[in-house]
Amino acid sequence: MDPFFKEWVLYGDSAHEEFWKAWKKANPTKVPMIEEARKLVLDLDKSKFEMKPRELFDVWSAIQADIKPTAVQKPVVQQRKVWPLALAIASFSLILLTWIWFDSPKEIEYQTAFGETKEITLPDSSKVILNSNSKLTFVDNWEGQTAREIWIEGEAFFSVVHKKDHQPFKVLSSQNVAIEVLGTEFNVYNRSQETEVVLTSGMVTLSFPVKDKEGKILMNPGDLVEFKESKFQRKKVNTSLYTSWKDKVLNLDETSLGEIITMAKNNYGIEIEFEDEEMLMQTASGSMPLGDAANFMDQVSKIFNIEIVNEQNKYLIK
Repeated sequence: MDPFFKEWVLYGDSAHEEFWKAWKKANPTKVPMIEEARKLVLDLDKSKFEMKPRELFDVWSAIQADIKPTAVQKPVVQQRKVWPLALAIASFSLILLTWIWFDSPKEIEYQTAFGETKEITLPDSSKVILNSNSKLTFVDNWEGQTAREIWIEGEAFFSVVHKKDHQPFKVLSSQNVAIEVLGTEFNVYNRSQETEVVLTSGMVTLSFPVKDKEGKILMNPGDLVEFKESKFQRKKVNTSLYTSWKDKVLNLDETSLGEIITMAKNNYGIEIEFEDEEMLMQTASGSMPLGDAANFMDQVSKIFNIEIVNEQNKYLIK
């Protein structure tokens, strides 16, 4: 029943493995006891039975179909008894369906428009800042669930609360990358067949839809992991370059004009054309405040010393 032991068995990461490996080495006579305890935890977890609302409704339908009227000799007496029974069944059905409706988890969705950011408080009091042109989906009740699960399309910054029962927090991208944490802060970018995770504090575990044994890794603060075209890579970065957007500021560190144009298209939904591709290789360092699309492009023009012409929400870089 020890929470740390159960956490290792059910959601173990490299830190847990290292601790229990050392413990077993120091207590060789207790290894059989540990293995038996592991089996018990796994058996208890598998034995949890949760009936879905649809299954509950099907059971009730089967009960109704199985009810057969009893033949009686006095029709009048039968009529007086059947009506109360029918009323009771109808009332119970109504109560049951109402309970299913209110008690079953409901999907909640938040979506931001181009140029809009939104701060969201989740059911467990965790905070999310949703970037422009992004969507966040989750169910409104995590009680009794194996994990707190979130689906992200676009970009978001997460500040996750660690629960006393160690319930994991999972973020899933459209690339089937799963980010699992207990309590930490990180940024998720999920656009154009690419998922990028930047960890600012705590630890997270990433799982990738790949077949090799390295399909699951442990991230440390300052890590950036990118998953694209069924491959992933990790590197150390300055996390503020990837998370400053949540404070309405864009930090640049030899950031290319091409990267900034891609961000402008994703966040503001604007069309941008350029006369010479070589100019996209120019880089800049510093910071700039984030505003609307017109203000953003005006600042880009000044930073890179280029001419940008706006014609009906279409920008031409000269």
